[in-house]
Amino acid sequence: MNKIFIGVITGTHGIKGELKILSDFERKDLAFRAQNKIWIANNLHTIRTHRHHQNKELITIDDLENINDVLKYRGKKVYIARTELQLDTFLMQDLINLEVKEKDSNLGIVKEIYQTKNGYLLKVLKNKEFYIPYVPYYIKKVDILNHQIEVTHAKELIL
Repeated sequence: MNKIFIGVITGTHGIKGELKILSDFERKDLAFRAQNKIWIANNLHTIRTHRHHQNKELITIDDLENINDVLKYRGKKVYIARTELQLDTFLMQDLINLEVKEKDSNLGIVKEIYQTKNGYLLKVLKNKEFYIPYVPYYIKKVDILNHQIEVTHAKELIL
């Protein structure tokens, strides 16, 4: 099963067993839905309720309705099965290890992805490392099946 990291439990909220999750997952709208199955500390749970509060996601799980039942999950990582998300497209993390090509030139491999307030940056490494903004000006086509990203104007970013 392909599990995807969606956040970390930072604590509880109130006395009725709500868990606070800090998440920068790009598809929170799909991950934190009632009835979704999630993994916490290698245990499978079902999200019963969800709401967004300040910069955190608040959820209740299973039939746990008391703070004492959920305190053990503090600091634990939360995962979801990829199939649970019912994605109709790729996730940004799927771009890692894809080959970056401009025309017939191999510019390198995507090694990391950074999220900024203005969007995403792809860190590409071959002989040198450089960054490509994930915007239509540079990114022409993403082909997950063939493990490559077709770009344009990216050679000007290599120093």
